[in-house]
Amino acid sequence: MSVYMITYFISDTHGHVHDENCGCGEDHSHEHEHEHVHGAANIVGKIKSLGGWAQFMPEGFFVKTTLSANEIFQEVSSVANKGDIIFVTKIDAKTSACANPAVLDWLEN
Repeated sequence: MSVYMITYFISDTHGHVHDENCGCGEDHSHEHEHEHVHGAANIVGKIKSLGGWAQFMPEGFFVKTTLSANEIFQEVSSVANKGDIIFVTKIDAKTSACANPAVLDWLEN
């Protein structure tokens, strides 16, 4: 089992400008807001479903799992919107530094 760091950024758009020519099928003849189809709640839920986890920053998690970085990326991407950014990397206690020693202990055990 390995530990991975997953960070994400939730875009405030669907990845393109919405107007009468965008082709998304929505009526753009009046002012309105577009909501995210999935949003942060689904990304967080997906991350938490991948294995043991620890949230180390508002948009950053450590996950202990048997999945590869690419498999994690594909899983999290499956619930993300087009403009969202997801980053996954393998980490360990020996190549990490943190002011809180409990974080490094969690990474190691």
